[in-house]
Amino acid sequence: MKSVAVGVLALAAGVAALSGTATTTRYYDGQEGACGCGNSGGPFGWSLGGSGFYTAAGSQALYDPSGSSWCGSGCGQCYQLTSTGNAPCSTCGTGGDAGQSIIVMVTNLCPNNGNAQWCPQPGGRNLYGYEYHFDLMAQNEIFGDNVVVNFQSVPCPGAAVQKIV
Repeated sequence: MKSVAVGVLALAAGVAALSGTATTTRYYDGQEGACGCGNSGGPFGWSLGGSGFYTAAGSQALYDPSGSSWCGSGCGQCYQLTSTGNAPCSTCGTGGDAGQSIIVMVTNLCPNNGNAQWCPQPGGRNLYGYEYHFDLMAQNEIFGDNVVVNFQSVPCPGAAVQKIV
């Protein structure tokens, strides 16, 4: 849990804001994230969207561009994701509601190894031409199926910060 607190404190100290366009997918393992965001019984209730925000596994460029730590420098960073309404290709999703936004906290890694289709290496692109990817932890679709999103760094919601610090 200290690692997540460090990531949140680093954001507060002025970590460079990141924004861009990214692909999304969805997974659900019912577990806490790699950076300790959860408890031994599974994730916190807020991390599944109950409070309007979620957790996500970020591609390496979001989680830890240097690849030097299991608990990356991007762990605990929050992003606002806004749906473009489009899927990255005609056969890899249906897209969804354009303009809908959510906030996610990166608490896990979507590794390139085994996920190269979606999760690129830092400086690279995934199969669909995007540098970034968010694998959203949710049991059901949030705002569509494999939606392309515009994203930007945002302060983490208070309820999330209080639970992890």
